[in-house]
Amino acid sequence: MKDERGFTLVEMLVALSIFAVIAAMGVTLLRSSVDTQDAVQTRLKGMSGINRIRAVMANDLAQAVQRSTRGQAGEPVPAFIGSSTGFAFVHAGAASVDGSPRPGVERVGYALAAGEWRRATQPMLDGKALSEGDRLIGDVIGAAVRYRDAQGNWTQNWTSDPGDRLPRAVEVQLTRRGRAPLTMLFLTGPTLPPPVAGVTPP
Repeated sequence: MKDERGFTLVEMLVALSIFAVIAAMGVTLLRSSVDTQDAVQTRLKGMSGINRIRAVMANDLAQAVQRSTRGQAGEPVPAFIGSSTGFAFVHAGAASVDGSPRPGVERVGYALAAGEWRRATQPMLDGKALSEGDRLIGDVIGAAVRYRDAQGNWTQNWTSDPGDRLPRAVEVQLTRRGRAPLTMLFLTGPTLPPPVAGVTPP
């Protein structure tokens, strides 16, 4: 008579143990895959945000113009003024969001304030102050800004006097909590050459 015995209890326990180990490995692998995908998505989202900020700053600085302004007390304000933690300047290409008549230029400022890298605007150039601004990057614990002149020298402070001169480039390095430092380099708008005596500009 053929032997029709099934699995013994020991064999069943061994088989169940092997199955449990394989299942646990599968769950761990799936969890790791999901965590990796979440981390990648978060990283890509952060990179996308940084790229948008780079684009905004590059656009502003590329349209910097040699146009000094007047402060709230009527005092002269240079076209471009900067320190080691921020800068403000006048740029062209400003659009009216609500369709109201306004100049095509505005004053804009970037600075570290209360742990945030912020962008402030001043649509009316003379007699007004910059707004409080909007947050661009949070968790910033330090900022270091440098300005490059026409001779290729870097300095931590800038004033466009005399002659409303503009820096040739601006470097911004932001130290963020728990992240690698973010360094951004931008070119500014072209500086107009001095007028030649007896020649009328086009």
